[in-house]
Amino acid sequence: MKSLDSTEFRNALGQFATGVTVITSVDEQGSPVGVTASSFNSVSLDPPLVLWSLAKNSGSLPAFQQSGHFCVHVLASTHEALSQRFASRGSDKFSGLDWQPGLGSSPLLPDFAAQFQCKTTYQYEGGDHVIFVGEVHEYETRDEQPLVFHKGRYATAKEKGRGEPAGDAVDIATGKFSDNFFLYLLSRAHFQASHDLNRELQEEQLSSSQYLSLTLMGLVGDMSFQDLHSHLDHTGDAPQFSDIQRMLDRGLVTETSDGVRFSLTVRGRSLYVRLLALSKATEKRLLAEFSDEEVADVRSFLQRFIAASDQGAPSLWKQGN
Repeated sequence: MKSLDSTEFRNALGQFATGVTVITSVDEQGSPVGVTASSFNSVSLDPPLVLWSLAKNSGSLPAFQQSGHFCVHVLASTHEALSQRFASRGSDKFSGLDWQPGLGSSPLLPDFAAQFQCKTTYQYEGGDHVIFVGEVHEYETRDEQPLVFHKGRYATAKEKGRGEPAGDAVDIATGKFSDNFFLYLLSRAHFQASHDLNRELQEEQLSSSQYLSLTLMGLVGDMSFQDLHSHLDHTGDAPQFSDIQRMLDRGLVTETSDGVRFSLTVRGRSLYVRLLALSKATEKRLLAEFSDEEVADVRSFLQRFIAASDQGAPSLWKQGN
């Protein structure tokens, strides 16, 4: 057992993930007060009691000690800015917020995952904090993902999924699979995400082989036909001589001085950049529907999935492969 060091002790406590709340009340003049707290916890179901603690050096302490009521707002994962607002000092924390008075005039904020209006029943000394116990008189809950605080940082909590077993997703006897068949989901997602690009390729009369060849030369530089073919052979869309000839005829590529390799022309590079910009715009539009955490999780999973399923195929998008 280590001797107690305040910094290390705080770091050790940080290993315990907590929810994040904003707790509100009013002072003697009836002005609203509010603080961010991660010390909220349940005490009893019958009667319904909850507790939280506030540092003795907090400027809001007298208001909570004297008001007789408080309201707990459990924050959702999208409320990080609200948490930071009420964790700050010396500013008008309620400025611009559309709040309403609740039990005991405690401010009710519009944003929360759960809300508990409480009457203060007990106050206890707790070292450098005061512990408040309140009886819940009214509450409301919403189906939102909670905001979490862990190791000094904000985080989000996710339920552990119970994915459909592969044996249930595919019925070999009937040849049918459910909508949860994982490889189907991957293929469907790729198909739908590629819609705008495929439409553009059709308008440009550019085949998949020609598009991939154009992209490789845009990323890597001059390439011989053999290099293009070997690099793309695993995709099923390796170019044929007719594909390269078609790109030569259209002025998208030109032969290099050695007569062995091909490079993009100004027109070809312009088309490559336009198609790349279209792909990036599509990605930005689709990912805007999801949180940064969700996108990071999916990217991490796909990278691991690619590594687990890799059979030695070269990367299409890295130079030197």
